[in-house]
Amino acid sequence: MKLIRVLPLAPRPYDDELLSSWQGRVACRYGCTLHDIESWLGPDVAFGGRGGLIGRDFDPGDAMIVLWTRACRMDTGRLARLALRREGRSESWYIHDRWHQGVCPACLDEDRAAGRDHYLRSVWSRVEAMVCPRHMTVLRDMCRHCFARNGFRFDCREGRGRLVCGSCSAPVSFEGADRAVSARQRFLLTLTETVTAAVDKEAQGAMAGNIMRAARLLWAPSQPGGKPFIAWMGKPRLSAHGMPADYTEPLATAGLSGRMLTLFGIARLLDLADARSRIGPPPDFLVEKFAQGDLSLSAAHRVERRPQNVERPAMTYAPRPDAEYRALADEILASAKWKAVQGADRAVRERALARLMTEALDRAPRVRADAPGPAAP
Repeated sequence: MKLIRVLPLAPRPYDDELLSSWQGRVACRYGCTLHDIESWLGPDVAFGGRGGLIGRDFDPGDAMIVLWTRACRMDTGRLARLALRREGRSESWYIHDRWHQGVCPACLDEDRAAGRDHYLRSVWSRVEAMVCPRHMTVLRDMCRHCFARNGFRFDCREGRGRLVCGSCSAPVSFEGADRAVSARQRFLLTLTETVTAAVDKEAQGAMAGNIMRAARLLWAPSQPGGKPFIAWMGKPRLSAHGMPADYTEPLATAGLSGRMLTLFGIARLLDLADARSRIGPPPDFLVEKFAQGDLSLSAAHRVERRPQNVERPAMTYAPRPDAEYRALADEILASAKWKAVQGADRAVRERALARLMTEALDRAPRVRADAPGPAAP
């Protein structure tokens, strides 16, 4: 007779919760990861999912649903309804890597104040999710304590499931954050609502298709082996965390900053949410390229998926001298551009500082080997 294992206690999922969020909350009550729980519940069960948010939340499969409902003594239909595929969107409209998903710390603070577990809302898994419409706060994917972007995990604190940093274990909270609502946040929310309306109306419709086509074009190389078209949009450089893992699925595989940058580019290209009058039109050559058709999907414009966890060759150059960095910093602090934003909110100051640092480093390039300079597209 096959042994059926059950959990003595398991919280119930919320109606707007991701399935993986509920599983994480259950597991943290036992001091385990959800993989540990599954190995104990069904060591002989092989799941067909692909892992990540897509494998667990988009189409978890019958075996996973049955295993968890049996162990937690729940109705199978209740868990099955949490699968994102039931929303009618294709998987390209959801974030593939759960560590790239942003969260609203104000929502999590409300969870704690109400005496319930933190939990991940299903709408946060959509590629266009940038701002919480309830609190008008930009979603967060970085720890405010250690500034790591290694994702968040569930931990049992004070008898409740709490979302904590995967690096330093600090709980996610909005305490001490700037609560001012900027024009940028309002624009991001309007843009999110515009994209959501287009996708929910008809995921395979003309507008949704143009949004996805524009995203792929922006990350297509502007010339063989060259940088992508989005680099010509005049926006700040992206960190490695924000870059898409797959340039043919940039919205689904980029970090939060990369998705935001891509959606800004799409908005300018398609003039969504009155973007051209707010942040300026896109380059003329990019508009012409988009009008030519879906060139981003052709073999000549496709960028292969970057291999993950590949050992990279050691860098051969040394950092700049400390004195040089100090001189550049003093120059920025003394500049009129930096002094002009001292009365602005934190988001404006941070964007201005990032722009000034980039400009300072570009004006004083590091000595490097002779190489051809960047070419225009």
